[in-house]
Amino acid sequence: KNVEKGKDQLFKRLGESAGITQLIDSLYNIALMDARIKDFLTEHKDRIKAAQTIYIVEMLGGPKSYKGKELPEIHKNLNINDYHFDAFMADFA
Repeated sequence: KNVEKGKDQLFKRLGESAGITQLIDSLYNIALMDARIKDFLTEHKDRIKAAQTIYIVEMLGGPKSYKGKELPEIHKNLNINDYHFDAFMADFA
């Protein structure tokens, strides 16, 4: 579905899986130093990064291989709110 009608163009423009992996690595270098959110990421950072990379690859038009839980289920008991999400996205920018 995500490659129909050219929806994979962003995936290709970002350097496919390798480029997105580099992007996520750079994001985590910043996010793990961000006092607003680092506590959510530190304990299981390798597992979180791996799953998030697979998920984002798929969402941006790459191969469909994410087999994890739905995002609301993953985050439901973490007490993450808009403040934390905004902080993560600011690190992403």
